[in-house]
Amino acid sequence: MTAAVMAPSTSAPSTGAEVVADWTTLTRGDFVTVLESYGYHHSGWIDDLTKDGGILWLVRTYGGGRRMFCRENGDVVMGEAP
Repeated sequence: MTAAVMAPSTSAPSTGAEVVADWTTLTRGDFVTVLESYGYHHSGWIDDLTKDGGILWLVRTYGGGRRMFCRENGDVVMGEAP
């Protein structure tokens, strides 16, 4: 029997989250998951974001530190449905 090799997932976590198309609708303190263009997921709270919604800083869960994400890089933000 061989072990299956799985590629990183770019699908949304199954928590009722939806893609946030307009990052300007986000606010500090929102809990989101960022899907990087190459498949890694980062969950945490928005620490800050630019007025144009192009860049956000996320304080990641489990002591993962603060990290910047950019729309231009193809990063996708998943947030809870209103």
